[in-house]
Amino acid sequence: MKECMRKNKGLLALTALAGVAASSAMVLLALFLQRITDVALAGDMEGFLKVLLAALLYLAALGSLYWIYELLGKKLIRRITLLLRRRVFQGVFRRGYEDYTEHNTADYISALTNDIKQVEENYIQPLLLTVESAVMFLVTLGLLLYLSPLVTACLGVGLVVMFLVPSLYGKALERRQEGYSRQMAVFTAKLKDLFSGYEVIRAYGMKKAAGKSFERENEAAADAKYAADRLFAANQTLSQMLAALTQFAVIFLAAFLLLKGRITMGAVIAFIQLSGTFIQPVMALLQNLPKVKSMKPVLERLEGLADYEPADFTGAKAPTFRQGIEVRDLRFCYEPGQPVLQGLWCGFERGKKYAVVGESGCGKTSLIRLLTGCYAGYDGAICYDGQELRGLDVEALQRMVSVIHQNVTMFDESIRYNICLGEEFSQEELERALQLSGAAKFLPQTSGGLDSPVGENGANLSGGQRQRVAIARALIRKTPLLILDEGTSAVDLQTAMDIEQQLLAVPELTLITITHKLDPELLGSYDQVLFLKGGTAQGAGGYADLHQENEAFRTFCGVHAMA
Repeated sequence: MKECMRKNKGLLALTALAGVAASSAMVLLALFLQRITDVALAGDMEGFLKVLLAALLYLAALGSLYWIYELLGKKLIRRITLLLRRRVFQGVFRRGYEDYTEHNTADYISALTNDIKQVEENYIQPLLLTVESAVMFLVTLGLLLYLSPLVTACLGVGLVVMFLVPSLYGKALERRQEGYSRQMAVFTAKLKDLFSGYEVIRAYGMKKAAGKSFERENEAAADAKYAADRLFAANQTLSQMLAALTQFAVIFLAAFLLLKGRITMGAVIAFIQLSGTFIQPVMALLQNLPKVKSMKPVLERLEGLADYEPADFTGAKAPTFRQGIEVRDLRFCYEPGQPVLQGLWCGFERGKKYAVVGESGCGKTSLIRLLTGCYAGYDGAICYDGQELRGLDVEALQRMVSVIHQNVTMFDESIRYNICLGEEFSQEELERALQLSGAAKFLPQTSGGLDSPVGENGANLSGGQRQRVAIARALIRKTPLLILDEGTSAVDLQTAMDIEQQLLAVPELTLITITHKLDPELLGSYDQVLFLKGGTAQGAGGYADLHQENEAFRTFCGVHAMA
């Protein structure tokens, strides 16, 4: 938040200046009320008309000042929330894969929606009102001292009471605002989970159970909000009562001084007006300062997201991929004491084609994630052209690699966008990617060809069509290394073979395929089959030699052939 304020300090200063001018002008209206009352009681028609004309001009100027102030305030809010959202979004995407997946994506969504809304309503707006109220209070205090120190002293006693009593709510409000923020993150996560599981909920008749789950979290979110609102209500009620009591005391004291002949009727009217502009800002301060303070944990959470700096990969060397990748004694685990890879040795030469096979849980996908810089917490070495991965610029490395996952992510845009991802490619490059991936075959069946919308996460496409789009997305970039992590699992065997054979025929492409399809003809087309078992390499070589010489691999193939 400090960074957002600093970058908008010019607009912040202008807004504050406009607030000072508008607040001061509002207070000075009391002098017009005093003067117009006194000239009216004195029967001075000429003076009355002059004061009336001056008051009308003054009101026009006051309206202009408040319009400028409100406009600047709205613009300031827009800029700060815009910048804060941008910083949080960028901070989230600076996270490495491991750090990113530590949180539910709903937490990030909640921060960018619910928390930013809270910042606007319970921090920025109250902060502006606090500045405005403070100026109004100080100007009013100066006028009151000028008109009557005694009345000012009476107001001062009321002021002390008004500040002391509601301050007791500060810490409790902070805790409840933090609880509300946490509960909204849980509620957002539940909504995301339920909407993502729409098909399962419908297919398994879970609507009643889903409704109960929703109601439970909906009630919890509403209760958390209500708990904070109850405390706000108590704070505001107490502030209102103390304000009314103080204002009554001032009015009765002013009336007493009028009866004693020590002030004029105009002064009484001025005191009534000034008591309002004295109490109103104090009330605003009492109501808004607890809101501002209560936002501390929410702001700290947003700052933590916005200012995140990755600590896993800090290397800056430019990666190269001229010779290949060497993996030496690679050890890795997600949870301490539960190794996924243990002592893995293997290598991938530039331009060659590799198939990685093994039972589920043997470490195939973990190996791919490590090769592409998703995790830095491994032992052993992963070297690109002899340079250890942890010393490289990982973002640059990831631009050299295309990965096609089994579960394809699609953006709610056109097919063209999901292939090009906002980049510009020639028509020739696009056609080549469409042909190699097989996407060209289904485009005539769509409503608008490449410009057809894919729907939310590709809902308008079949699983096989989504995978073809994902393959085209990878191929169009012509990266030297392409990884298929079950990337053809959603298409039939023949189509998968056609796609893979086309990829195998690209001479400059290094291909690493994780597959459960153990077709001898297809695997025989790869330069090397890497067989993983128990987190280590149990064999590597051409399919025919490996099948003949490696009993464990032969058994693995036999079991899967029967399945």
